[in-house]
Amino acid sequence: MELEELRQVTRSFVLSHQTLCITGVSFDKRCLVGYTELTLHPLVKNFNVIKLNARQLTIYAVTINDERNVEFSYDDPNIQILSDDDPRRDLTSFLKRQQRFFEYVDPDEGNGELTIFIPLSLQQQEQNSSTTNDDNNNNNTTDIVYKVTIDFSLEHPENGIHFFVPDDDAKLSRLSRHLFTTGHDARLWFPCVDSYCEPSTWAIEVTVEESLTVIASGELVECTTNNELKTYRFYLSTPAPAPFIGLAIGSFESVVDSNTQEITNYCLPGLLTLLTNTTSFVHEPLEYYEELLNASCQYPNYKQVFVTEPHAECIPFASMAIFNVNLLYPSTVIEATWHSRTQMAFALANQFFGCFITMRSWRDWWLLKGLALYLTSLYTRRAFGNNEYRYNLNQDMLDVIRYEREENPIRLDFAPIKSESDITNVNNRRGTMMSSQYLEVAAKKAHLVVRMIDDFIGREIMMQILNKLMCLATTACLKDAPLSSRSRLHISSKSFSRVVSTLTTKDIQALLTQWVYESGCPRLIGSFTFSRKRNVVELELKQDTTIKGSKKFLGSLVIRVQELEGSFSHTILLEDSVTKYELTCHSKVRRNKKKKIPLISGDEVDMDLNQMDPECPILWIRIDPDLKVIRELQFEQADYNWQCELRYERDILSQFEALEALKRYPSQNTRETLGTVLDSSNCFYRVRIECAYVLTHIANSMANTWTGTLATLSFFRRVFMSTNSTLSSTNVTTSSTNNLSLTVPSANIVRINDFSNSQMYMIQKTIPQAIALQRNKDRVCPPEVINFLFELIHYNENSKNRFSDAFYRSSLIDSLSNTLTNIGLTSTTTNVDLLLNHTLDTNTKRIFDEILLQLNYDKIIPSYGFCVTCSCLRVLHKLNIISGIPIDINVFYEYASYGMFDRVRLIACEILVEQIEIRMNQDVFEYIFNLITNDPDYNLRHKIIQHLCHHPPFRQNQTCSLNNPITVHRLWSLIKNFAYDNQIRNDLVELYQIMFGLSRPNCLPSLNETNEILIKDELDDVSDTIVDIDPERLSYFRLARYADDTKAAASKLASTSK
Repeated sequence: MELEELRQVTRSFVLSHQTLCITGVSFDKRCLVGYTELTLHPLVKNFNVIKLNARQLTIYAVTINDERNVEFSYDDPNIQILSDDDPRRDLTSFLKRQQRFFEYVDPDEGNGELTIFIPLSLQQQEQNSSTTNDDNNNNNTTDIVYKVTIDFSLEHPENGIHFFVPDDDAKLSRLSRHLFTTGHDARLWFPCVDSYCEPSTWAIEVTVEESLTVIASGELVECTTNNELKTYRFYLSTPAPAPFIGLAIGSFESVVDSNTQEITNYCLPGLLTLLTNTTSFVHEPLEYYEELLNASCQYPNYKQVFVTEPHAECIPFASMAIFNVNLLYPSTVIEATWHSRTQMAFALANQFFGCFITMRSWRDWWLLKGLALYLTSLYTRRAFGNNEYRYNLNQDMLDVIRYEREENPIRLDFAPIKSESDITNVNNRRGTMMSSQYLEVAAKKAHLVVRMIDDFIGREIMMQILNKLMCLATTACLKDAPLSSRSRLHISSKSFSRVVSTLTTKDIQALLTQWVYESGCPRLIGSFTFSRKRNVVELELKQDTTIKGSKKFLGSLVIRVQELEGSFSHTILLEDSVTKYELTCHSKVRRNKKKKIPLISGDEVDMDLNQMDPECPILWIRIDPDLKVIRELQFEQADYNWQCELRYERDILSQFEALEALKRYPSQNTRETLGTVLDSSNCFYRVRIECAYVLTHIANSMANTWTGTLATLSFFRRVFMSTNSTLSSTNVTTSSTNNLSLTVPSANIVRINDFSNSQMYMIQKTIPQAIALQRNKDRVCPPEVINFLFELIHYNENSKNRFSDAFYRSSLIDSLSNTLTNIGLTSTTTNVDLLLNHTLDTNTKRIFDEILLQLNYDKIIPSYGFCVTCSCLRVLHKLNIISGIPIDINVFYEYASYGMFDRVRLIACEILVEQIEIRMNQDVFEYIFNLITNDPDYNLRHKIIQHLCHHPPFRQNQTCSLNNPITVHRLWSLIKNFAYDNQIRNDLVELYQIMFGLSRPNCLPSLNETNEILIKDELDDVSDTIVDIDPERLSYFRLARYADDTKAAASKLASTSK
């Protein structure tokens, strides 16, 4: 590979090494001071300007090859995308400006915010050197090296670095102070080339107080102490781009993995026990990935840091990852295991594809994200089983389909737009302009597409390809490797396609065209008939392209037919909108005869064939059983076929399809089938849980003719409760402090909790929620069900159980919420005392009192993650909306205030957002806007905006009291203020588009012709922002900067490490 390959981007230089020194950190002032040195190799002649990326920084001085006070300009046009003087409030013009301004500072376009002018003396030296090279017939410009040193500081950062500093001065609060990098926008905290395709080696030096610990990308090579200050020196010999350089500083405690010394975990003081329990497995995915790829991780060590208020639950960096502290959990909590382990496995997968091998540009974002999720899913299948893997795969596909149908079709290739008029289409915007919800669903689609590639070429070949990519990238990390070889450290869609074609002779370009370069997913409608005369199955598949987000699918599809003689697979080719196929049947009709039927799994089962069509030997048919196509499927077959598929098919995806279909067939046979599956211990627990919900749905559909006890209630009492024969058949009544009676059936008593079987625990926890959804012929929850739920709550006993029952109690409270109906209120009084005493039915009042009791109890003895409080708040909100109980809005304000546990805050804020949607409350709307503007917790602000997008107070052209100029100007001001946070700004833009559309809001007066003429969109209007530097401060900084030997030490460290 020649050096010319690096010209695929338009930068005029190559970065070989960068040194980053943080010489001072102040938590009180929320600032850091330091300098960085970049080693640059020009790629062109007449190299006179260097453009780098730097935002929200103060640049003091620039030095090039020991020549100080080099001239520079500092211009950040993204701050000026929105202007208060601009009378327009339309997104079309905003998006056009944002697109151009991103290009204006795009490092891959050779641009940046910081422009450094190379002195004429250095340019003359370059020309002399070039002349000498020309005389020697050598045109290699890389012999010229520029060492650019930039002195900078960062004060009160809005993004890039987050300072967590509690308000009080208590000792514990001071120990909990820490800072960390918030994402992959490196330009927000130090000058750099903020590109994913510019890897370099790194030397990082950080000087802090002696009590603090520093964790950074790279290997710790030295730690020295001098005058109560401690200096950490890291060196990263594996080239990495600037976005993947991470940093964390705080009073961290650490645990070295007991299985491998290469992994170290860090947490805040007091959390060491939780850290040890949570991270005890981390060596497993690392070893699994290395075995799977037949390649070692290229970083000498790996660090995991758990911090407070990160911008995401998992943020991977080169040789380290930053996690939310809420992922830590004790050994007594069952529910947190899957999610925490998946997040840490994903961070480790990024150490191979994401941080080590990076994307060439945002057009290739899908490939690296998809590969990381692909490896993660393979590990979760090994750790949690194939059923859990297939269930989550199906959920991802349903999420993608739902988003493409309801929101926006997803095109994974973030290609540059061809014309400005296309900017209104979300698929024509740059990757940095996408909302977080779009990127989240696009990541799931990327995973599904990578899995489709795996199915197309084969798992073994796929692993060989990934191994080939790892080996090529590894050679670029050798000490004597030329700079040109670093192009192997990033891949693109085209280069990946070439590697696949070279190693397999298979062309995946058609697959990429259909699923990467195009948006949408097909909607298939199918049915079949059996021709006994010809002994064939006549299958018809229609493609519905009329609905939003749908498209025509061209390709092969697997059809699996379960016959009396076994399971047979057929591959058909879909080309037209309506496809008809004749599938040969291998079985003959057997009349009313029991027979062992061979299944695809290899098992043989006895089936009662009395209910099947005597003229048809087909038991059931499945379309695309292995999810090889991202599709929405609607297939029609008789209820008996669905019942057999649910009862005897062992694939959980088939069972979920049958459960969804059986909702349309309320009958006695359906009841019996669902009851059998619910009782079957051989069925996957998620299938049994879904079966309970479908059984309740069927019971509600047959409310007028249903006889007997609900099967789910009988099942729960039989499996999770004990029969008490010593009590009489009469009911025992106990009184509460509120003079409410609780009727306890004497036949069953609640057992002491035993959650040792995790699958049975999940069933025990969830089935009461399904039972609570039952309704009688009057469309209210039967008193028997409500009494049953109160039994479980009041007689819950967990003293002899080694696992926590917090989530179980939370689930029981959610069950009480499911019993509520909108006919519980018999009057519309606003006096809460009168309401509770006279106008509510008894059961609703019991629920209200129980929720208040549980809410207060959780304040005294908190549950894990305050999950009980979260459930109680949701029930109070539902009581307010459905039953009309007046709840003081200040209750939710209190729980949403800063200082509360973040999950509780999030639930309270979501309730307030839904209150805006229902009540159109201007005060609540203003409160939510204030939280988005000022709250210190980034993640909370982010989640609030996302929830607003799902529950907007109004939509475009909808008339309501909040659709007014005040709301427009307030939301527009928010978009303007988040200049340093692209993700929140993009989410606010999505919210603005939902509420007002792309054009000027209708609630604003139309612009007159004079204003329209004065409006300009050109980049020429962007004024250069030259930083004004206080001379006194600059003098002090230079004195401190050049007085010590930190720069010399860093240079020596870099040279010796090389």
